Amino acid sequence: MTKHLTTLSGLALMPLYDWPELHAYTDALWACIREAAREEGLDLPLSLDHRPQRLSAWMADEVVFSQLCGSPWFRRHQHQARYLATSNFNLGENAPGTYYSNIVVRSGADWASLEDLRAAKLAFNDDDSQSGVHCLRPLMAVEPLLAGGLETGGHRFSMQAVAAGDADFAAIDAFSYRLAEKVLPALTAELRILTKTPPRPAPVLITSQALGKDVWVRMQRAVLTGLSALPSSVTDTYPLRGAVDLGAAVYAVYDLVPGAVDGL
Repeated sequence: MTKHLTTLSGLALMPLYDWPELHAYTDALWACIREAAREEGLDLPLSLDHRPQRLSAWMADEVVFSQLCGSPWFRRHQHQARYLATSNFNLGENAPGTYYSNIVVRSGADWASLEDLRAAKLAFNDDDSQSGVHCLRPLMAVEPLLAGGLETGGHRFSMQAVAAGDADFAAIDAFSYRLAEKVLPALTAELRILTKTPPRPAPVLITSQALGKDVWVRMQRAVLTGLSALPSSVTDTYPLRGAVDLGAAVYAVYDLVPGAVDGL
């Protein structure tokens, strides 16, 4: 007997790590989720939308699936975006569902410590990014760095800015850095990791609150199941272990204290 499917029309996005060189891998991830969703009675959008998206688009009611940095999600967008799961990156020895940032400088630069960087020029992807900005708050005063820094719009572009000498350093999401090592090795060869930031909960996988609780429950099962056994043909380049259900409460670590240097 053919299973009755509920069709969900709208946007399916994986915008955080969807560089042009990686579209085949994000498409493969989405195919795994779609297949698992059909077992849950859901017919999800056929294809990912690979167009660059602003944050406001990720939060629209028509978003069926997306990724979002945990910091702005917890503080600003829970009323629009319902938590499904947490990305489970393979960064070596990181605990399930956690990640960190690499603080990078040019490979030939003399910078030796964080203290050296307090008057240096920061390249940052977005001023509300956990992995590009807020991760630095326990380590140094961030506001002066933002005022004198270079906003690039993405970790990839921050790495390029440091490599080109347009900025002195950047905090780069460790998963983005691993991806760059795979598909942009000439770029990472121009960089040096100075240190790492403390681990934090990794980006959330979300669906629209407008789709309701029943769809959320089935979507969550589909995401956890679909990403549970990814083939090596994907993970050799896109090192994802899958997804885990950490729950929303762990993201309270991102409840920034206004004006505090150590607000995380």
